[in-house]
Amino acid sequence: MSDAQIGLMLYSVREACAADLEGTLRDVAAIGYDGVEIFDLHGHTPAQVSAWLDELGLVAIARHSLLESIEHDLPALAEEARALGWQRLVVSWVDPANLTDETLDRIIVAASAVADAGLELGYHNHDAEVSQGFLERLPPAVFVELDAGWAWYAGVDPVDLLGRGPLVHIKDLGSRAGRQFCAVGDGGVGYERVAPAALEAGAEWLIVEQDESDGSALADAARSFSALRRMLGVVA
Repeated sequence: MSDAQIGLMLYSVREACAADLEGTLRDVAAIGYDGVEIFDLHGHTPAQVSAWLDELGLVAIARHSLLESIEHDLPALAEEARALGWQRLVVSWVDPANLTDETLDRIIVAASAVADAGLELGYHNHDAEVSQGFLERLPPAVFVELDAGWAWYAGVDPVDLLGRGPLVHIKDLGSRAGRQFCAVGDGGVGYERVAPAALEAGAEWLIVEQDESDGSALADAARSFSALRRMLGVVA
């Protein structure tokens, strides 16, 4: 599995990105990540961010956005996609109270518009989509960016949900009793089994995400990267 592509969701290091995006991208590249998933340009132009990524050899894997932004700001997002090179636009979060038929219809309409813009629409789950069965209701035109950590937190074996999308979020949690986020390998999800299974199921990218860090988010990102490489049998 030496060809495994490992990325970092920049939300994991959002405070550092907000303070110094260029410096944070340099730190992420120095850790060894192959790419980053974007959720905000922090006031910089797409052209500037693209130049930094190109210099550092980082791939812009995908872009997270709220459904409302996809509905209303798609031309700007498509322009950003052309500048940064990402192809996949992912619905980042829906309030669990809004996992309804109406929201599903909106996602279906958005998927058509995104396809017309030459992009692909995906959906990133939290625990509610798993426990409420919402993922199973998404149409084939919308790929699932499975968050394996949230699936596990919802009481499901993440391996059973693999195979519906090219991107998998690698998030670890200490237990199913509380939202105790931690570096990959320090929690209970069991990525020694889940990560290789994700690649076997066709995942192109394994994307580390840690919602909260007790200490340095970048240090946790480095710890997660090293642990994930070991789990995949990649020699450092």
